[in-house]
Amino acid sequence: MEHLPSILTVEDVMEYFRVSRPTVARAIKARKLKSYKLGGQRRIKLEWLKEYEDSLIASSAEGGETV
Repeated sequence: MEHLPSILTVEDVMEYFRVSRPTVARAIKARKLKSYKLGGQRRIKLEWLKEYEDSLIASSAEGGETV
């Protein structure tokens, strides 16, 4: 994760998790992954990506669902 920039695009998140754009969009829409708009495009802070990843891991460990 240290090789990632501090501000990510949706494409960066897609590549990191190896998922599709709709999967990332669902996480953002469900407010599970924080983001903001800059020039009409979504941006995600690296710390928010880490929080989201930690929540996925915790949810998985508890037998919960993922996005």
